[in-house]
Amino acid sequence: MLDRVREKLRRDESLFGTAVSMLDASVSEMLGCAGFDFLWIDTEHTALTKAHVQEHLIAASSGRTAGFVRVPWNDPVLVKPLLAMGPDGIIFPMIRTADDARLAVSACEYPPKGIRGCGPRRAVRYGMDDVAAYLRDASHCVWKIIQIEHVDCVRNLEEIARVPGIDCWMVGPTDLSGSVGCLGRDESPEVQRLLDEIAEQAARHNVLLGAFTGDDAAALERWKARGVRMFTLGGDTGYLMAAARKSLQQARRSC
Repeated sequence: MLDRVREKLRRDESLFGTAVSMLDASVSEMLGCAGFDFLWIDTEHTALTKAHVQEHLIAASSGRTAGFVRVPWNDPVLVKPLLAMGPDGIIFPMIRTADDARLAVSACEYPPKGIRGCGPRRAVRYGMDDVAAYLRDASHCVWKIIQIEHVDCVRNLEEIARVPGIDCWMVGPTDLSGSVGCLGRDESPEVQRLLDEIAEQAARHNVLLGAFTGDDAAALERWKARGVRMFTLGGDTGYLMAAARKSLQQARRSC
């Protein structure tokens, strides 16, 4: 599904995604059918197992949307089995230094570029695709997405930007705010200054910029003004709870 994502970017369109945390893979299929460009399958803060992840990736393909998997930590051991499942990208949390970024890229690259072990399985349709071609082009098949969610990362962005192989920077504003002592206060002057710095660096180095934005219209405009092109609007549980509360409130008013 990365070809569809790349084509939208070539047409200078924005991309819209959402986070997946629920265990049932039909959630990913439904969100894909709803029209999201990408899904953020989260294994950092959820109960999702490797088996769940593979089911979500299959469902995302059925819904014709890109499936990105966020790993719990920047650890090649955690990344390796997920790559065999054929995700469209890996999201690496809490990147702080250029060495962190290099490790993330290396985990996704076969030797001699990286340290990925060979065993692609679903990534080559269980052997139906040309395995040699996949091994040669695997870097093109998997986006490496690093999260900017700590002030140390912002301080090191100039060096991080020079690390080859990174496809996207994804801003995590809440953890970023926590790293400067104002957790959850994204509108604080210090956090806003950091967001401006991230935007300036992304523009200077021509890096695709994404963020966990929410879906508030005014906030989306601010993110767009900073050059964000990949918007993560919310998550599956949030949508379920919002619809449930709205339905219940309407019923109570009516009765």
